[in-house]
Amino acid sequence: MAIIKIKAPIWSSRSIGVAEFRMTDPVLRIQIEYKEKDGNKLYPGTYSISRERAMTYPSQVLPQGVKLRIIPIEDLEREAER
Repeated sequence: MAIIKIKAPIWSSRSIGVAEFRMTDPVLRIQIEYKEKDGNKLYPGTYSISRERAMTYPSQVLPQGVKLRIIPIEDLEREAER
């Protein structure tokens, strides 16, 4: 299962934008790569959400034609550390 890496959240809504073409697995695994000034990740670890549930969120089309699903970070489930 591939991990979808997000560079930074959408700050105004505390959400992330996930491109629909990246949603290939039944369960999406997501890492938010954004780091604070001290170098620590603001959202450490890996999060997950089902593709089915992710497709119910509002969409946004970028100027390049890429369709994103806007998913609130609070709706993601944090995976247990392995």
